[in-house]
Amino acid sequence: MNEKTAPGPVLEVTNLKKYYPVKKGFFQRTVNHVKAVDGVSFYLNAGETLGLVGESGCGKTTVGRCVLRLTNPTAGDIVFKGKNLAHMDTETLRQVRTSLQIIFQDPFSSLNPRMNVATIIAEPIKNFQRLSNKACRGKVAELMDRVGLRPSQMYRYPHEFSGGQRQRIGIARALASNPDVIVCDEAVSALDVSIQAQIVNLLKDLQTELNLAYLFIAHDLSVVEYISRRIAVMYLGHIVELASSRELNDNPLHPYTKALLSAVPIPDPLAAQDQEIILTGDVPSPLDPPEGCTFHPRCPMAMEKCRTIPAYHEISPDHWVACHLYPKS
Repeated sequence: MNEKTAPGPVLEVTNLKKYYPVKKGFFQRTVNHVKAVDGVSFYLNAGETLGLVGESGCGKTTVGRCVLRLTNPTAGDIVFKGKNLAHMDTETLRQVRTSLQIIFQDPFSSLNPRMNVATIIAEPIKNFQRLSNKACRGKVAELMDRVGLRPSQMYRYPHEFSGGQRQRIGIARALASNPDVIVCDEAVSALDVSIQAQIVNLLKDLQTELNLAYLFIAHDLSVVEYISRRIAVMYLGHIVELASSRELNDNPLHPYTKALLSAVPIPDPLAAQDQEIILTGDVPSPLDPPEGCTFHPRCPMAMEKCRTIPAYHEISPDHWVACHLYPKS
């Protein structure tokens, strides 16, 4: 599962796995594992957005948390600027953490209600930079202005802001340590549609201005298509298709990708009924995933070898698919 990488990617993830032990009995013996992420590989270039999509429970948020080492991976490599985060000790990781930040899904619960905005944004600055109180306040004011908030609001508390404004505070906090990579974990899914557009445009403007790389995790394929240069589709802990945003939308190959795209709302409801693909069956349990292709129990085009032999190969330049229906390039 080695992809052709562009020269000097800022982040490379190889065969990432995260298994959660299932314990049972008086002695809490491990009897099984939940395979939340099972062999995920991708790269991320500086100034690029990689979208990560899939239904709830597919493991995309776990991938983001493992990349930041908020969750320790079970196996695999996470190489950031030549340094392997997966095997890094706590103190070295703390020094690297300034370059890796996250924007959380819920803009309210991710902010401490007992802290005002100035304290929230200043916290990473004080943790990683030696600035005077005056310089720190100036930095906070600059960050608030950059994300579209008035610096005069810095002494207000999170409950005094709207959902969109709270997410802007979260973005300002993520920018405070001058990161190179930001994981956007469902960063717009809790917002109204009109506010979503404002936040997405803000993220794009900041990316252009600061050369940021985003791992953009989301359910909404239309949002992901708009902001991402490349998109990876996840199913049951695996990437089943990875391609450029335009290629994935114009020429989806994996049956699961086609089903996801067919569910995206379009203006003509009659046309939507004709095009929608209804998958049968339920998502298998990550405690006991199917052998071979994990999607084969629900795939209308499954072949015998799909039940035993997994696939993941490049069928055209930078278009990878986990499916036996398409030969290798």
